Amino acid sequence: MMKLDSEEVQRITREMNRYLDGITIEELMMIRQKRFFYEVRLSETQCKQEIMTLDLSQRAYNCLRRAGVNTVGQILDRFHDTGDQSSKHQLQQLKNLGKGTADEILMKLFFYQFSVLPEEKRASYMKRVLEMNIQAVA
Repeated sequence: MMKLDSEEVQRITREMNRYLDGITIEELMMIRQKRFFYEVRLSETQCKQEIMTLDLSQRAYNCLRRAGVNTVGQILDRFHDTGDQSSKHQLQQLKNLGKGTADEILMKLFFYQFSVLPEEKRASYMKRVLEMNIQAVA
């Protein structure tokens, strides 16, 4: 399974930008700084991948492991938006896990999601991400 290191994240970012019209993923994330929306469409096999697949910082990795989170699927199961709490807020409840680390985990999860999508589904996925975030601004 692909590991998301900085070079890989840069490559994925360039690819994401190919599918966005008139805006880059970086600009979209800046606009949506407080709450960035995306759908997760991972298979059962992808959810079973260990969290090291996300290439997290040592702090993020250790905080998740201490909380008993070992797989990508466990992140999704335990930290997802509810009516009154965002996944970011829920992550920040873990010991030694602050805003920056929560952002890192959620962004690495987003990049992982995109990287494992079949090529023919990437354009429609990015269109949906754009719609979700522009709609949230309006």
